[in-house]
Amino acid sequence: MLRLGLIACSSVAQRRFLPALKNSRAARLENIGSRDLKKAEQFAREQDSKKFGTYEDVLRDPEVDAVYISTPLALHGEWVRRAADSGKHIICEKPVCPTLAGARELAKICREKKVRLLEGYVFAFHPQHALAKKIIAEDKIGTPRFFSGEFTFPRPSPNDIRLKPELNGGVFFDALGYPIAAALMMFGRVPASVSCELSPDEISGVDASASARLNFSGGETAHCFAGFGLHYRSRYAVAGQRGRFGLERAYAVPPEMKTALVLETEAGAEKISLEPADQFALMIENFSANIAGTSFRDFEGEWLQRAKVIDAAARSARERRTVEIENI
Repeated sequence: MLRLGLIACSSVAQRRFLPALKNSRAARLENIGSRDLKKAEQFAREQDSKKFGTYEDVLRDPEVDAVYISTPLALHGEWVRRAADSGKHIICEKPVCPTLAGARELAKICREKKVRLLEGYVFAFHPQHALAKKIIAEDKIGTPRFFSGEFTFPRPSPNDIRLKPELNGGVFFDALGYPIAAALMMFGRVPASVSCELSPDEISGVDASASARLNFSGGETAHCFAGFGLHYRSRYAVAGQRGRFGLERAYAVPPEMKTALVLETEAGAEKISLEPADQFALMIENFSANIAGTSFRDFEGEWLQRAKVIDAAARSARERRTVEIENI
């Protein structure tokens, strides 16, 4: 059984990761680390854990096989490096790194230290996306030509780290990666070029909305949008020559929530319901199996593909031009 340590006592760790870990048959909690020892102790009481301390304490623990890093994005790189240097496998909240150059450097370090790193786009482990890919593989909608995805939500509270420019706040890094990651899953490759526009939040200065267009070599396109201060929406749709399908709850899916895919063809519309699934638990199981050598999902390849597209989108927004990906 994989023994996991926490690097940061974050909200997502408390609400989603730890409940999934507690019920896992593949992994268990071994140690809890926080910059605030009182918070680490509180988490330890909640999780019936005897071991807690600093981030360094977790990395020094020989009984910790892997760590879950959920610090703010600005600190990901440092703690990924230190975890790899300590010989710990890593699940890191998304995105691992804000730049492609940084991502490539971290990937090289992880390879040298012989540790696995999974970037926490957890939604990708939900069974509804495997169903979506199966519909495409079975040619039920014809060749996919157009993807549209949205991830929007109400404005965060004033002290939320997503409103802090110094911590890489804003929807670009927090949310736009979800529809981008989904588009890459559906088309199965990176686009030829990317164009992206950002709109700032007048109060905090971070980007409040982000819109990206991915242009693929075969003429396919993907439109991806994220924003806060908007009605909640977490969806994507794929249109092909003979039909289309859509997921109405695609990204942040609570473990008790049923989901549905609506397939539309010339034969009519069909709603395919899926039973609840804990995507965090499925991620932990897949990560554990990958380390044990019983699953061969290419975590690094998926992560670097996303990093390449997100880096191109950031460059496009910064330079106000379409960015070709071929030579990146």
